Amino acid sequence: MRSKIKPNITNFNFVLTSIVLLMYCAIRFVKLFLKNSPAGDEFGFSTVFNLYQEKGYSAALSEGSSVLFNIAASFFNLFFSDTLLSLRFTSIFFGILSFLMVIKIQKTFFSLSKNYFILFIITSASILIVSSIFFAGINDTMIYFIISLMIFVMFKYQKEKKIVKFSLIIGLLLGCMFLTRKMSVLYLPSIFLILILLYNDLKIKTPLKLKSFIIIISVSALLVSAFNLPNLAKGKGISFHEKKLDKEITWQQLQYLTAIMNSNGDVENGQHATLDQVKQYIKKNGKESLPSSFLGTIFFDISFTVKQFFKNIFVQIIPITRLSGLVFLFLILFGLQNFSKKSSNKHQYVILFFFTFIISLCLIVINYIEPRWYVGLLILLTVPVFSFLQEYSQDKNKKEVLNFIFINTQLLFILIINLPYLLSNYKLLLQY
Repeated sequence: MRSKIKPNITNFNFVLTSIVLLMYCAIRFVKLFLKNSPAGDEFGFSTVFNLYQEKGYSAALSEGSSVLFNIAASFFNLFFSDTLLSLRFTSIFFGILSFLMVIKIQKTFFSLSKNYFILFIITSASILIVSSIFFAGINDTMIYFIISLMIFVMFKYQKEKKIVKFSLIIGLLLGCMFLTRKMSVLYLPSIFLILILLYNDLKIKTPLKLKSFIIIISVSALLVSAFNLPNLAKGKGISFHEKKLDKEITWQQLQYLTAIMNSNGDVENGQHATLDQVKQYIKKNGKESLPSSFLGTIFFDISFTVKQFFKNIFVQIIPITRLSGLVFLFLILFGLQNFSKKSSNKHQYVILFFFTFIISLCLIVINYIEPRWYVGLLILLTVPVFSFLQEYSQDKNKKEVLNFIFINTQLLFILIINLPYLLSNYKLLLQY
């Protein structure tokens, strides 16, 4: 009888946490997906998609378009004939695909036991549901899918070692990323770091490495150029969807001034400087007083960049914990000590990819780093972390006890941290 107590408690917590997350998901679905009007970045995406539908591909390019996202949304629009629904169903579709791709990565290249696999599913679902980004009609989930597919291809290449075919696929996927979002540039350090580590592990010679990088960059550039031919023919540049603030002000200038004001105590976290404040600042201090590009924010004032970098790194612990529970704590306590046991492996690739992206993101001077920018990688991070926990418990005498503690602590944390929102919003479900 005693031998069944721990499994029964674990199974009960699996079921209870799943029910809480399903109810949480239903509430977010009602509050976000069923909302009749666009919210936040949906305004910009719906405006450009309407232009795409009414005036065509070239007109959307001229305005600034998330090319692949609009093409995908136009497929859903065949069924719904509704801009917002089409965008939101596109987001859900790629959110589900990215989730399934991470499951595919886990099953193909990692070996989680039944309970740790269920814990991975619940934690990943928690990240997606709590962030609720897949209910919004914006292109984040498309990026999640492309990145998870790229990592799958990288891992698969370790077995096949077909470098030309591999380079062509990576080049195509990289091009797809840039056809989706301008901020994809922040993934480049992570992508090329893992490629270098992968080639080193496989003992690929330098000339072959260079050949691979040339193929990747060339294919990516050709793909992006091909989809942007109408713009390029008019003498315009590559089209990206960007937030339209003001003809005089860029999003980067607004963010940079907000960071300055926040540092001086003039605005609180989560708030922004107004467009008028940005204009007045530039009028007073000159046109070059604020950087207007991502790269510019890094090198404009190195000392301020360093200060903001450490602030942003520290602040990310809160949303990461809110979304994924104790994953980050488990990584620090049990994962990093196993990190260097092997020269390089898939566990290390995923962890390095995640942290390199976070570092790249935090180097940009932004007042508030939105968790949605790394949600896809956070889901992927759960796989090596739970694998580390599984390996750690196997090395100890009390394997059953350790697994019980690890799994149920994570489940209870997810349960407790999500219950307040559920209790304050459950009446919304009773209306339907």
